[in-house]
Amino acid sequence: MRNNYIYDVVIVGGGTTGLYTSFYTKLRKMTTLLIEATSDFGGKVAQFYPEKHIYDVGAHPVVSGEELVGRLLEQSQSAEPEVVTGEFVEQIRKRENDIFEVETNSGKLYMARTIILASGMGTYQMKPLRLTEAPLYEGKNLHYHLKSPEKFRDLRVTVYAMNRTGIDWAMALEKTAKEVVLLNQQDYFLYTPPQVIEALEKTSIQVKYNHKVTKLMGNSRGLHTLFVDQDGMEMMYETDALLYYENVNLTQTPFISWGIETDKNKVLVDHGMATNVPGIFAAGDAVQYPKKNMLIATGFTEAITAVNSAKLYLDPSASAQVYSTIEYQKNRG
Repeated sequence: MRNNYIYDVVIVGGGTTGLYTSFYTKLRKMTTLLIEATSDFGGKVAQFYPEKHIYDVGAHPVVSGEELVGRLLEQSQSAEPEVVTGEFVEQIRKRENDIFEVETNSGKLYMARTIILASGMGTYQMKPLRLTEAPLYEGKNLHYHLKSPEKFRDLRVTVYAMNRTGIDWAMALEKTAKEVVLLNQQDYFLYTPPQVIEALEKTSIQVKYNHKVTKLMGNSRGLHTLFVDQDGMEMMYETDALLYYENVNLTQTPFISWGIETDKNKVLVDHGMATNVPGIFAAGDAVQYPKKNMLIATGFTEAITAVNSAKLYLDPSASAQVYSTIEYQKNRG
């Protein structure tokens, strides 16, 4: 990684908007660095609904969250941006020469002429299962995300959750798993409308209320047995995989400390996606303006606008936008 290199643009955030932004900068011939705070791309779509169908993205009558993220990642990689993962941007400072310094939690420093914020509201970390032996099986067959139901084909899967996310995971797994057991330590599901419970009851999923997992047992390959307490009675369940969801911790993007004007932690932008700091633009869920639609597709449009604005900031004589058909003809030659 060229830490002493000055990029045309640094994109903060590798969710759906950030990935598309990193592709579009290639059309504007901008040198690009994409910084993602986690080890994976796709943001909320990848973390919270990879198994769900999305119907409002152009050219996709229906697409799963996982598939959409995969295609966006492929599109981004075709543009060959430089990429950093696992680093959270803590500081953005503007020098007197108008070059931005971007400092991450690892102490690394990157420099850019413009910044595009596509970080959403921040970084989400799934809360881990608070059992002593849980770390032994994390990364094996104890999971905090459902990234692909196909990976659980013909397995006995246990989902341990007390809210709607657990139901969504269990219903997605029913199509591929050999058996799905849904454990809930309460006698009801949080944040779940009646129609979802009705749909759950029509499935083959074994739903067990008032079941609290107290201990895990396994070997070097992973866990294989759950010890469960039900009203003071201990029982054991054999399983091939355990998915756990309680809630998430949010590390908010520190917009205010960067000098970015916000309203309820939402970044305020003008019609060109420009923030109050010249040279810093924004797109995606963190952006706020009148009558904004909170859709994935909205982020794509905002990304195009932000990139074009950044290009004009760097070179006022540049064209306001480019047409991909023209670029295609140029590249054929």
